[in-house]
Amino acid sequence: MVLTPFFIIRQLNNHKSKIVNLKSIAMLQKFDFKYFLMQKHVNAVFRLHFRKLVFIGKENIPTDKPIIFAPTHRNALVDALILVYENVKKQVVFLARADIFANPTIAKILNFLKIMPVYRIRDGKENLDKNQQIFDMCGQILKKGSPIALFPEGRYNPHQNLLPLQKAIPRIVLPTEAETDFTLDTHIVPMAFYYTAKDEFLSDLYVTYGKPIRVSDYKELYEQDANQAANILRLDLDARLREYVVDIPMEDYDEISALIDFNATELAKPSFPKKDGLVRASQEIIRRIKELKETAPQAYADKISATKNARQLLKSHGLTSKDFVNPPIGKFGIITRAILLIATAPLAFVGLLNTIFPTLIYKKLLNLFKNKQFISSVRIVSGIFIVPLFYLLQFVLVGLISKNWLCALAYLIASPIVFYFGTYWRKWRKMLMRKIKVRKFVDKNKGNLSDLEV
Repeated sequence: MVLTPFFIIRQLNNHKSKIVNLKSIAMLQKFDFKYFLMQKHVNAVFRLHFRKLVFIGKENIPTDKPIIFAPTHRNALVDALILVYENVKKQVVFLARADIFANPTIAKILNFLKIMPVYRIRDGKENLDKNQQIFDMCGQILKKGSPIALFPEGRYNPHQNLLPLQKAIPRIVLPTEAETDFTLDTHIVPMAFYYTAKDEFLSDLYVTYGKPIRVSDYKELYEQDANQAANILRLDLDARLREYVVDIPMEDYDEISALIDFNATELAKPSFPKKDGLVRASQEIIRRIKELKETAPQAYADKISATKNARQLLKSHGLTSKDFVNPPIGKFGIITRAILLIATAPLAFVGLLNTIFPTLIYKKLLNLFKNKQFISSVRIVSGIFIVPLFYLLQFVLVGLISKNWLCALAYLIASPIVFYFGTYWRKWRKMLMRKIKVRKFVDKNKGNLSDLEV
């Protein structure tokens, strides 16, 4: 065979590409101390952002097996950060859509966060071949014992239900297992996110780790028909995820969501007292609604009609079904909360005044995103980067001006505490105003919501 210059150059490029890939794999699966510190920082931000952050089924995460996490995708960057930074001992390598890597600066940040691109048809057919290289790297990462994660739905879903799953996970894990005669024993861990109000500050988030799927169970089928094995694995993962997802049907979606708001909290108390009670109660309400539709179509239609009327009535009073997630409080509760807010107002004012510039930057950033899905992501990113940077600058300025660095350090320590109190105080004030509106509404319209029990 004649070694033409073109052939030699191509072989050198291929060899260089392999070296780069090996270096990339080593960097991705290696423990990164900077990443570890970021984990702790982001963890603290999440704990402050959510009123309640509940993790369910952590015992389902294997400790000595290669893992692929397969989470639902409800809340843009927040979903990925929750998985990467919360309750996972090993540092996770995440796969995300390729278009977010377009900006070189953002791409560097994502690489630091151990996030790799996956190309979709909308990213151009010419880029789809790059996925095989990415999938090969994922296989090597799994063999090294590091976990990976990707959204099996393949895209963001603003609704609380499950989209059809894509083929990426089977395309990664089955060939990887075949290379080791299925002795690698990879486990796929389904994950479900349930946000009670995903765009709101101080809302609740339930994260469920489901029972894993063992990929070695598909060895015989894969050896007979690789395509069929991939499809069966995808369908099995879909079925497993549906065990944990609050899967609201798109037909009458808003009305069924409202019925969950009205009933789930009360149903959870006697029927599902464990920490995943709200998730289980929401799933039970959906089951009852579906059963009603199948067995008594007219009763279902009446229920949906009554719910629509109730939603319109609430809207006319400036309320939504989310205002009825918890039972209305009495007058004593309203008075007590009002007194506490008034007593702590000076401290809250100092906290809010001290962070006026980070708040303005956050508002400015929010205006750059027309899509509502990025509200929580911008808020979280601001809390991770902008607020700490602002306090560090303040620390330096106070130290230089006062020439008392001990005083500046005390100011640095106190500032975030006062800031978060002020932020919480503003949220508490808004919540109290809405509770007052709810109380007035209930006193005048008790009978108009009687048909909303499930």
